[in-house]
Amino acid sequence: MESQEAIKKAAQEHGPENLFVVWGITNEQYLEVGSRTVIDGDPSWSGSLAGECLRLKVYHVLEPEMKSHIPEEVYDDELMLLELAVGDEKIDKIASMMTTFRSQLLFS
Repeated sequence: MESQEAIKKAAQEHGPENLFVVWGITNEQYLEVGSRTVIDGDPSWSGSLAGECLRLKVYHVLEPEMKSHIPEEVYDDELMLLELAVGDEKIDKIASMMTTFRSQLLFS
């Protein structure tokens, strides 16, 4: 997996405590697997992050914490359609999922 290798390299160069991942996908299964991979290592043991516990913080681009950092005109041009397509209920569910992953980092 090329993206896992890039994440591993960035963590080695900058330290995992200085990185975080921002997802743009909305499929909950992919979000869970991807988040667990950058936190605890590749669960399939097939990629570069197999056995690599990076403990990276994860966010979703539609979370209020992320949305507030994106210039309004960029958000409107690039992400507003995604937000409208996904809907508030799913955004809340995704945000809750990301919050849960981040809180697990504090207690593990």
